[in-house]
Amino acid sequence: MTPVTMAPMGVDPLDTITSTLPRSGPTVVATVSWPQPDTALCRVTGTVALSTAPVLASRLIETVHEGRPHLIIDLSAVAFLDSTGLHAALDILDSYDIDGHLAVVIDPRSEALSRPELSVLNEIVDIHHDLASALRTCARASISTGGRHRATV
Repeated sequence: MTPVTMAPMGVDPLDTITSTLPRSGPTVVATVSWPQPDTALCRVTGTVALSTAPVLASRLIETVHEGRPHLIIDLSAVAFLDSTGLHAALDILDSYDIDGHLAVVIDPRSEALSRPELSVLNEIVDIHHDLASALRTCARASISTGGRHRATV
C-alpha cells in the first residue's frame, strides 16, 4: 500500500513531498489498496470535514477510475468525521459513474459520527462495522449499469 496524503503538496529539489497546509489545519490521508480483484479499498485517516471533502472526493474519484467496480471507504480510523464533509465528498463522487457496489466501514465504538448521522448515512450507502463484512458484500455484489448501489445478497 502506498499512502497518499490528500492535502496541497510542495515538492523540494529532492522530490520529497510535504504538505503546504499549516500544521494546525485539518488534513485527510487516503491509502488505497486492492484486497480483492474487483474491489478497491480506500482507508481514510485524519479529518473528514467540509474543508477536506474536495480533496478526499478527488482521491475517491481516482480510485473509482482505476478499474475496480467496487469501492470500500474505510472511515474506522478517522480522528474527526463531519457528516457535512462526508456528504459533500459522496455528492461529488456521485456525479461519476460507479459500476459496482459502494460500502463504507465505520467503527461502531467511534464517537466521530453520531447515531442520527449514521442513520442518515445508512440511507445513501451500505454501512459496515468491519472490513471483512464489507469485503464479503462486495464479493457477492453484482455489477450494475452505473451509479452506486447496495448489494443484492
